[in-house]
Amino acid sequence: MAAAQTDLAVNSGITLQKRVLGFPEVLAQSVANMAPSAAMALLPLFVFLDAGNGAWLSFGISIVILLIVAYCAAQFATRINSAGSFYVWVTRALGPGSGSAAGWGLVLGYLFTGIACVLGFEIYGDNLLVGFGLSPGNHVVRGLLYVVGGLAPAIMAVSDIKISQRVAFILESVSVTIILILCIAVYVHNGGVIDTHQLSLTGAKPGGIVVGMVLAIFAFVGFESAGALGQEAKNPSRSVPRAIIWSCGIIGVFYLIVVYAQIYGFGDAAFAKASAPLPQLASVVGLGELGHFIAIGITCSMFACALACLTAGSRMLLSLGHDGLLPKFFTHTSKHTHAPSVAIWAVAIPMTVIPAAYILAGSSDAVLSSEEGTLATYGFMIAYALVALAAPLYLRKIGENKPMAWVIGTFGAVTMLFVFYVNWIPTAIPNDIFPALAWPYNALPYVFLGWTALGLIWYLIIKFTRPEVVRAAGTWGDASDPAAAAEEAAHRA
Repeated sequence: MAAAQTDLAVNSGITLQKRVLGFPEVLAQSVANMAPSAAMALLPLFVFLDAGNGAWLSFGISIVILLIVAYCAAQFATRINSAGSFYVWVTRALGPGSGSAAGWGLVLGYLFTGIACVLGFEIYGDNLLVGFGLSPGNHVVRGLLYVVGGLAPAIMAVSDIKISQRVAFILESVSVTIILILCIAVYVHNGGVIDTHQLSLTGAKPGGIVVGMVLAIFAFVGFESAGALGQEAKNPSRSVPRAIIWSCGIIGVFYLIVVYAQIYGFGDAAFAKASAPLPQLASVVGLGELGHFIAIGITCSMFACALACLTAGSRMLLSLGHDGLLPKFFTHTSKHTHAPSVAIWAVAIPMTVIPAAYILAGSSDAVLSSEEGTLATYGFMIAYALVALAAPLYLRKIGENKPMAWVIGTFGAVTMLFVFYVNWIPTAIPNDIFPALAWPYNALPYVFLGWTALGLIWYLIIKFTRPEVVRAAGTWGDASDPAAAAEEAAHRA
């Protein structure tokens, strides 16, 4: 089967390297893009500031919602193997306009997630170097960390995807294991696992729990990125959907354990004042030396996540370029590794330059990381909402109508829209239910809407100037069934 799929890939003009990735490497893409240890470095604290003792519930509800999205994505992944993932999938069900919006949203998501990772790499890398006696806040060192955090993953992504996927997975696995040891130490230190303040939601408000879900969802974004390896994975119809669902479920449980343990270990007041929660928590429970290993693990996790963002984001640009929805130069691939080199550097350069520019302007790296993460989440959420809506429609289109898919897909799409709405409405319509957003968070929904409008305008320009491009959108690089893709393109024409 794998050999046949490789032949199809060559015959259909796919320029990515042949199917070399087994299930571990495909799973590694989703896990590394989620960057669980990096996500747990600061996101629980940011969610806690909104949700209080309901932070674990913000994450718990997010697990359910994103498993719903994962189920919808898996319906496509078992039937369509493409580097364009959500863009191609949504196009097949809802048309090229919606597909373009999904792809445009994911580009925003991967880019700004990468920026947040570069910032995180600098934060924890700088802390590590301070531990070795370097003075904190050295601008030369910080600048070098930005360059290493943003450009070194690009070099690795262009060189060999198989090695880079394995390295990312190993780094993340070691870091996750160390953090779980810390969580066990918290429970031992406190003499049990029951925290009545959290379980009774003391002081938590429903509005805060819902608002906190945006950054809780950000902890999961990237679980879908295994879909971008549809052309490079062995047996993609099996390995890709499994990676999407498994990564979301398993890492979701890890998040619940760690969020609960952090609040339980610190207590309400102390947690709100923490600057580097996980390393500081190690000191609280008497394992101060473990904090250094945690900091190393988080730094490596940030690097792995930046690498995963480049891998997924570049393949999205590659697909859009091949379909004519972006300039053709995005389709250029390396002669030696067949990696989409131009697309990789197109993501890596702004991923490195933007955070450096903000910091030079005087912004705080930790706060900026939260801001970029929030903006990235909005981009992912539009793609998640569209794929949830698209799944039941696509199944009906191919004669596999499933009533459960309609229920799950509709719920997933509505939920994503609702979470965005409650984060936008306090800015537009002040109310007593959802907390008002402070600057610059109150501007981020409008930045996202502006990005979406820009994508729509670009799409409409192409639609009216090159209608043949729009008619063929979403058909490049589908190695699962080239004949069906060609038939669909002819039908649109």
